[in-house]
Amino acid sequence: MNLLVVDDDEVDFLHIKRLLKKAFPNKAIDITWINDPSEKDIIEEINKYDICFIDQNIGVISGIEIIREANENKCFVPLILLTGQYNADIDRKASEFGAADFLIKGELSVGLLNRAIRYSISQKELEEKLTKLAYLDGVTKLANRTKFDEFLEFSIHNTMRAEKYLALIVLDLDDFKVVNDTYGHPAGDALLKEIASRLAGVIRCTDLVARLGGDEFGIVLNGYHHENDIMVIKDKIKNIFDEPLHYEESIIPCKCSFGIALMAPHVRDRKASTFLKAADHALYMAKKNGKNTCEFYDHELRKTITETVKMEHDLSNAAINGELELLFQPKMFKCGIHISGAEALLRWNSSTRGTISPAIFIPMAEKTLSILEIGKWVIEETCAKIKKWTDQGIKVLPIAVNVSPLQMQKDDFVDHVKETLEKYDVDPALLELEITETALMENLALLKDKMEALAKYGVKWVIDDFGVGYSSLTRLKELPISKIKIDRSFIAQIEVSPASLKICKIVILLANEFNLEIVVEGVEKPSQLNELMLPDTAELQGFYYSKPINENEFIQFSSLRQQNLTLVRERKVIHSSVNQTKLNNIQNEVLSCCGG
Repeated sequence: MNLLVVDDDEVDFLHIKRLLKKAFPNKAIDITWINDPSEKDIIEEINKYDICFIDQNIGVISGIEIIREANENKCFVPLILLTGQYNADIDRKASEFGAADFLIKGELSVGLLNRAIRYSISQKELEEKLTKLAYLDGVTKLANRTKFDEFLEFSIHNTMRAEKYLALIVLDLDDFKVVNDTYGHPAGDALLKEIASRLAGVIRCTDLVARLGGDEFGIVLNGYHHENDIMVIKDKIKNIFDEPLHYEESIIPCKCSFGIALMAPHVRDRKASTFLKAADHALYMAKKNGKNTCEFYDHELRKTITETVKMEHDLSNAAINGELELLFQPKMFKCGIHISGAEALLRWNSSTRGTISPAIFIPMAEKTLSILEIGKWVIEETCAKIKKWTDQGIKVLPIAVNVSPLQMQKDDFVDHVKETLEKYDVDPALLELEITETALMENLALLKDKMEALAKYGVKWVIDDFGVGYSSLTRLKELPISKIKIDRSFIAQIEVSPASLKICKIVILLANEFNLEIVVEGVEKPSQLNELMLPDTAELQGFYYSKPINENEFIQFSSLRQQNLTLVRERKVIHSSVNQTKLNNIQNEVLSCCGG
């Protein structure tokens, strides 16, 4: 046991030393004396010992002040204050500032010191246990967010003083929700524990890895001499996800994205909150760039993020500002003559940026949850168009609208769809709601009841991008689905990839087995359909028939196709050159209208 006595009186020190030796005759005790605490970093010295006795009157420094400073610096060494005589005010302050005990020098005895030390050590062990619990994550046993925040503040201070590199890594698991939904929460917890263990294994004991919450981890790398040292650690962190992660008999797929903020010796940023925000921004960009990657924070990245934040704000007001538009891409029956319906496709025509790709603004809308209001706008605008066309005497066909699982999870989703259909007096059969296979399977438990409620009301459900997800036949059979849409990626490769052709044929057989209608999207040339045994009810969609077109073009396209169909029927009865010429002219006009 290592003990420290801080006292400027040598006689008092020798007396205390003799009593301590007698108090623990069978224990190895090493006793150190400091008679002038002003000559040393006294808090740093105290931290080297198990127990510290401090005299109240030590020249210009008081024992109370030392105890107060030690407590502020989170020193967990038990501190016992000594005075020449009892003073109630000093007793109160000693307790207030965190002293383990308060003893009068004239009353010291072997028994009293033995008791004081034993109680102080027990108190220290209890405090350490409680502190550990307060700073520990319950699942992974890593440091928690509280410990992480304190360690980051401490590391920033020390790094700036030592003129070394500090790195902050914020790491987020990709698609962790899929793991919980597919394998269950016990598997998710097991995965977190394993990753925590691997992360702890690639950092030094002077660094820190913490679980910040959910599937997010924070890593503080401090005191590095070179930037390359941090690059090595970065690569080690990325490599741990290349090793298979096992749970019972399953191999769980898991990747991560992470953002890194660096503090170089010549750069000063004293705020931990600013440093953490930089790493969060870098993580955001890593996720945006396709996940399973790493991004570093820099000034260019800051500009990009600032622009992204502004774009997100503008997107949230796009509907109010009249910047949203619906285009319609026609769908044709297998004959290629008769139009069967259309898909409504959202476009954002920003007043300051021009037309923005849906591949950019749809994920942004989902991230910021502005998709909730935008999704409502799309459903209402579609129903309003259908009502307008009906009132104009135009033959109305079913219009498909894409919906996000985030929309469907809202409590008012079903009511909003019903109320909108009733508001515009639209037949529910004219509204088709499309959801991607992957999104549906990831949220099946939350969405199934809502799908059934709207299906009973008459709305049709379509599974989009079918074939790229992981739905089982049993699950498919349980859902109120009317159509499945073969993903365009298979059609694009159908002439060069036997696997794509086989998948398409299997999907068609599956649809026939379950009495589901088929939609083939991404058709750019008729030869892509040659090998497919499509039923007459199959719907075809793609640039071969028409690109997405605005409302007026769609009405014209639909009207011309109806005329085309009528003339084809007439042609079977009347074989005249006049009708043939008229038919050819209309067909050419149709092709011109759809960009063909």
